[in-house]
Amino acid sequence: MKQNRVPRIGMRVIKTAVAVVLSYLVFVPFGLLYREELGGVLGQAGPLYACIASIICLQSTVDQSVQLGISRLIGIGVGGVLGIATLLLGPALDNPWIKAPVLGLVCVAGLWLCLLLKRPGACVMACILPCVILITGVTGVTRYHYAVARIVETLVGLFIALGVNAVLPDLRPEPGKGAPDLRVEVKNSTKKLCVIGDPVGHSKSPLIQNTMIAALGLDYVYLCQPVPRGSCRQWLDCARFAGYAGFNATMPHKEELVGLMDELDEDARLFGAVNTVCLRDGKAWGYNTDGAGFLRTLDDEGISPAGKRVLVLGAGGAAKAVCLKLAQAGADVVVCNRTVSKAAELCALAPEHLRPAGFDIDTLRREAAECQLLVNCTSLGMAGAGGQFRDFSFLDVLPLNAPVVDLIYAPAETELLCRAREKGHHTANGFGLLVNQAVLSLEHFTDTPIDAAAMKKLLAEKLG
Repeated sequence: MKQNRVPRIGMRVIKTAVAVVLSYLVFVPFGLLYREELGGVLGQAGPLYACIASIICLQSTVDQSVQLGISRLIGIGVGGVLGIATLLLGPALDNPWIKAPVLGLVCVAGLWLCLLLKRPGACVMACILPCVILITGVTGVTRYHYAVARIVETLVGLFIALGVNAVLPDLRPEPGKGAPDLRVEVKNSTKKLCVIGDPVGHSKSPLIQNTMIAALGLDYVYLCQPVPRGSCRQWLDCARFAGYAGFNATMPHKEELVGLMDELDEDARLFGAVNTVCLRDGKAWGYNTDGAGFLRTLDDEGISPAGKRVLVLGAGGAAKAVCLKLAQAGADVVVCNRTVSKAAELCALAPEHLRPAGFDIDTLRREAAECQLLVNCTSLGMAGAGGQFRDFSFLDVLPLNAPVVDLIYAPAETELLCRAREKGHHTANGFGLLVNQAVLSLEHFTDTPIDAAAMKKLLAEKLG
C-alpha cells in the first residue's frame, strides 16, 4: 500500500511568505492602502502589486534573484514606458474594440524590446505592467497617477524579493559534482540536436547545451553521436532523414564538413572548418563559432586586441581561428610553433597581420618581451594530455600589463596561468570560450537571442 507523504515546507516557501508580508507591511505605516482621498499618486498606491511582484521575482538563490531581478527591472521600465505612453490615447481607450488590439500591440512591442535587449526574463513584467495600467476603469489624469503607483509598487516588491534572498539563507543541498543531472523532458514536438566526433564520449557539449536549453525553456534535446572519421556525408544524410535541427562537430570532422555544406558563413569559409551545422528547409548551413567566441571571451575579460601585438602559441585548428580573428580585429600576431613551416602556412592566410616564429625558449623570450597579449592555443598543460612547457622563463620578460589567455579549461588553472598570475598578470582560461561557442551555436540552432553572461554564471555552477 502506497503511503502518502506530507509535503515539506522548504526555504523558498518561507522566503515567499516573508516577502509577501513585508510587501504589505511596508505600505501600512504611511497609510497607503488605496485611499483615494489622499489624491495623486499616493491615493492610488497600495501593497497588492508589490506582493505580486515579490512572488514573481523571488528565486531560489541570491544570484538567481539578482540576475532575474535585473531583467525584471528592465521589464518594469519597458512595460511602464509603454503603458504610460499608451495612455496618451486618452478617451479612445474607453472603447473595448480599440483597447483590445492596443493591448496586443503593446505586449508584442514589450516582448520585442526585451528580446532585442537579450533579456527574455524581462518579458513578464513588460507585458504585465501595460495590462495592469490599461485594464482599469480609471479615466482622465488619474490614469497617470494609477500607472505611476503600479510601477512604484512593482519596484518595491522587486527590491523586497532581492532583500529577502540576501538575508535568508539558501539551505538547498549541494548537487553532486561528480554526477551532473542530464535528465531532460522529451516530447513528440522536441527537436533534436547533437555533437558528433571520433571520439566524442568525453564531450561536455550535451551537459552545457541541455543546461542552457532547460534554463531557456526551449523544446530541444541535445545528444552525443559518435561518427567515424570520413563518414560525414553518410551522417549528414542520416541527420536529415532523422529530422535533426542541427549538430555541432568536433575533431576530426570540422574540415570534412566544409565541402558538404549548401551554405557557409564567412568564418567557416575563412577558417576552412565547420563546427556548427543547421538543417533548414532541406539545406545544410555551416558556421564556425570558434573565432567569434574567442573575441567575445576577450571582450568579457575587458581585453581589446585592436592595435596590439599578440603572441599566439601553437598553429593548429584552434590557433587558426584565433589568429585570423585577431587579424580581423586589427592585431599584429606572432605565431610560435615547433614546426615553423606549419606556422608559416597559417600566416600566409593574412601575411599583413601574421608572422611565423619558432618555439625555442630564446625565440619565445624575444617575442614575449614585445607582446601585449599572450594566447596559448597548444595542449600543453591540459589534463590528460601529458605535455607541459619545459621552461616558463618567457614569462619573466612578458610586460606586466600583458594578459595571458589559455584556451584550456581543464584544469581551470594551468601551470602557465598559475605562474602568470603569480607574476601579476591578468589571466583567463578557456571556460569563457567554451561557453561563448556553445551560446553562439545555440543561437544559430534556435534563432533565439541568449544572455551569454547569465549562461556563463549558470554553467560555472553546473560544471563546478
